[in-house]
Order: sequence, then C-alpha cells, then structure tokens
Amino acid sequence: MPSNAPLRIGFFVDGFTLKKVNEYYRFFHPYHTRVDFRGLKFWARREALKLFSPGRNYCTMECHYYHPYKKTSSVCFGDYGMNNFERELRHVGFNVHYAEGHGENHYMPNLMLLEDAIMLANFGRLDVAVLLTTQGQLSPFPEKLKIYGVRTLLLGWNFAYPRADRWINWKTDMNLRETCDYYVAMDQVANKNPPVGEGYTGLFRKQEVRACRPACVAIRSGISR
Repeated sequence: MPSNAPLRIGFFVDGFTLKKVNEYYRFFHPYHTRVDFRGLKFWARREALKLFSPGRNYCTMECHYYHPYKKTSSVCFGDYGMNNFERELRHVGFNVHYAEGHGENHYMPNLMLLEDAIMLANFGRLDVAVLLTTQGQLSPFPEKLKIYGVRTLLLGWNFAYPRADRWINWKTDMNLRETCDYYVAMDQVANKNPPVGEGYTGLFRKQEVRACRPACVAIRSGISR
C-alpha cells in the first residue's frame, strides 16, 4: 500500500455473536444496555489505524452486518424491534446481509461473511479486515484473507452467565485468536467503557431503565474468562 494511500478497512460483524453479546449486557451485566453501533464502528476504526497504520488518521471503511437467519416477516428481535435495529445499522453505515440458506428457526453464524470478505479481498478493496465474532465456523477467515495480503484484527468476547442450574460460558474460538494478526478481548475493553449519556458516542447506549432478570444479581462487571 503506498504511503499516501488511505488504509482500506473492512469491518465484518457476525450477528450470531453480537446477538449473544447484547443479551449478556442487557440481562446479565450491570450495564443493562446494548452495544452502540456507531460507537463500535468508531472504536474499530481507531483500533485498526493504531495497529496497522500508526500515526495516521487516513482511511476508508466499509461495514457489513450478517444476520444469523434468513429474511422473514416472522423473525422477532425482542422488544427493540427488527425494523428499528436495522434502521440503526444502516444509519451508521452498515450493509445488512441475511443468511438465505438457513432455516427459519435455525440460528448459526452466517458464513456468507467469509465469502464476501474473500471476494472483497480478491478485488483489491481491503488492506485490513476487522472481524467481530467468537465462532469457530469462521476460523478460516484469517488464513483465507492472508492469501491476498489482507491483515486481520479479531474482536472477541469471553463471558459467563447463569441459566437455570448451570453456568453458560461463552468463549472466543482459540484457533481464530491464534491465526489473526491481532486479537482484542472486547469484554475487557467493555468493562473500561461504561454507557455514556445523551450527546456522547461510546461502546454502549445510554443505560436502559428496565428490570433485569433475577439471575443478573449474581454477575459482577469484572467477569472475564
């Protein structure tokens, strides 16, 4: 990449992972709110520039969000509403993709994410790919993109929460962590970036006023596994 050229960043968000992350922060973490997409995008941009083009603030960035299910009128997205959710995504510059091959009630990572990233790399549109996921199904991502000279940054989460009589442990796939050029433990970043008030942009939306599930009282903000 010429020294005077902008760093070309692709930001790929696995909706299967982010759905679980939002559920955790809304219902089981003391924040009781959701990830703010504008703040997440700005944070990913700053981190990519810092790691791959230090000392510069010149880049282009395209953002893609991959739903874990196909488009259907029967999909429900909690009390927030699918239309509002997608409006927020598009408003801050995300392209939204559905998993057309999945069954209506079969949720899993949308592997079109990997295919699209390879296509963009093949067309020479990426210098850096930022991937938000925890899922092993996307473990070929860094090696596939390395063929085209694209470097990778992984944003992953490790957290735990109680369900019924057991603990659910959510961990980032170890192979992904080892093969990407950089890995950021977003659970640790999140604990240093609490929700901000109106008029500010942060990783989380303003704290929601709502009753949380009883199990959340057992969670402390310092959890990182």
